[in-house]
Parts: sequence; C-alpha cells; structure tokens
Amino acid sequence: MKKKYSLLALGIGIITLLLWWAGIGEVAEILKKARGEYLILAVIMYSMSLVTWGLRWRVLLKALDVDAGFTKILLALLAGIFVNNITPGARGGGEPVRMYFLAKETEKPYGQVFATVMMDRILDLVPVIVMLGISTVYVYRLGSLSLTLILVLLDSAFAGLIFFTLGILLSERKTKGALWWFFRLFERLTPKKAEKYRERFEKVVETDVPRFQNDFRFLIKHKGTFALALVYSTASWIFTVLRTYCVFRAINFPISLVDVMVVQMVGIVVGMISVIPGGAGIIETVNSGIYVILGINKEIAVTATLLDRLISYWIPTALGAVVTTHFGAKLRRKGLIRK
Repeated sequence: MKKKYSLLALGIGIITLLLWWAGIGEVAEILKKARGEYLILAVIMYSMSLVTWGLRWRVLLKALDVDAGFTKILLALLAGIFVNNITPGARGGGEPVRMYFLAKETEKPYGQVFATVMMDRILDLVPVIVMLGISTVYVYRLGSLSLTLILVLLDSAFAGLIFFTLGILLSERKTKGALWWFFRLFERLTPKKAEKYRERFEKVVETDVPRFQNDFRFLIKHKGTFALALVYSTASWIFTVLRTYCVFRAINFPISLVDVMVVQMVGIVVGMISVIPGGAGIIETVNSGIYVILGINKEIAVTATLLDRLISYWIPTALGAVVTTHFGAKLRRKGLIRK
C-alpha cells in the first residue's frame, strides 16, 4: 500500500515538473481565458462515454438474462474505474471488482457476469484498432515516420491482444489462470482481505469457470447482441475524442479530431504499461509531448492535457472511491460480505 501511494506521489511530482516546463504563469493565463461552456460540454462528453459504456454492458447482460438496473450498472462501472485508476499496469484490477459487485447485486453466478465483463473489454478494443489504423495513415501523411512506426506497433499489439485474450477465455485452464492472476493482484493491494476470501475464491473458480465458458461462447455467436454492443462501443469512443476536442475549444485552440485521436491512442497504451497507478504524470507527459510533435505550443498542450485528465481521471477516481465505499457498506449490511 505504501508503495502504491509513493508511486502516486511520484506521478503528482511529474505533473508539477510538467507545469514548470510549460510555464506556470502561461498555463494560468490560458486558464483565465477558458470558456466555461466548452468545459461543461467536455464533462457532458465524458458522461456520455460512460453512459454508452453502460449501455454496451447492459446489452451483454440482457443477452444472458441478467436483470440489472442501469443505475447499478453505472455504479459498478465507477467502482471498476476507481480500482483501475489506482492499479499500476494493464488496468485489469477493476474488472473483477465490477463483476463482484454486480453479481452480488443481481444474485447471479460470478461466471455468468464475468463472461459479460470479458466480452465488454474485447468490444472496447475493436474501435481502438480501427482508430489506430486511421491515426497511422494520418501521421504517415504528415511525414512523421517515427510516430507512424509507433502507431503501427500499437495497432499490431492491440490486434494481438484481442486474439491472445480470446485464446485465454476459450480455454478453461487458461481462464482459471487469468482469474488467479487477478486474485494475486488483489492480494498485493489488500493482503488481509484477500486471505479472508481465498477459500471462497477457490470454490468460485472451480464452479463458475465452466459456466463462464458456455456463456462467453454464446455471446460470441449471438450476432445481434455483438453488433449492438459494438455500436455502443464505437459511440463511447467518439464521445471520448469529442471530450478532448471540447477541452481544446475551451482554451480557445482549434484542433482537428484526428490529432486528438492520435494522442488518445498513444495514451491508452502508456496507461496500460505504466507502473504508476492510472498512469498519473506519465500519461500527462506523453500526451503533451505528442501534441507538441503535432505542432501545438507546449503551454497549450500541457493545459489541455491537464484539464482533460482532470475530467477523465481525477474526478472519476474520486467518484469511484465514494461508490466503492457505498457498495462495500451496502453489501456488509446485507451480510453478503464479511466485515
């Protein structure tokens, strides 16, 4: 736990250095002239990306006859976002958390809910690969060979990630191994709580994985569900790009949607490999650097990036913390989890 907070403090330190590099006075001047209506639009765009994400998950849940209210789905997503944002690396910690909370709320088997969570993550990656392809062509035409090479590598990596994930999820043995990896991650974050749930977790893995396998295969073959969920996934990413676009408009800087897309794609990968929780400081630095490469002044790039991260990372993390605490207290009152 101390290590996690130390890494987060390091991230905040990097953000401070980034501000110093851009010029604190210059950033302050830009913020003074910021247009509030566009900042509100950026918040709305983030909210819409969350809503369409929730709609995507609800489509998958309904296909497996899991009846969950939309509010509960959104709250489970926020709890997952919170854990993802405080977890270093591939941001996988939030998936079992939202699965756990929703399974408890709906009183459905873990395996059934977990199948929807994993399909949800795969559907999230499909638009990313398309956007990476568009970004790659755009950057190549700009003449930036180094950035083009990076994007080609990212596109290949994400395509490989989808096939790798499917390979795990379609194998019972590999699925159990992945679940244990998540548990060990949880164990590192909260060792005492993990020890209390170890025996119960072992039983869940042995009884729910076969159910998960059947439900996951069903979702892959259900074309109508897959297509509708993919539409919501695409919409969610469009709102994500529009959020950052509105942030730039708020500080009176015209930027193309494709420029925003390029930076978003690089930022995703940086967040996945960052050892600092949520990529705090690292994502801000890399995104600002890419904007500068694309020809944007450093003070504009840093200001926009910090505002964008405030909306998409810091505020959702705080909201997610409240939701996670609420969920935990509620389940304890019901006697569904141990105190």
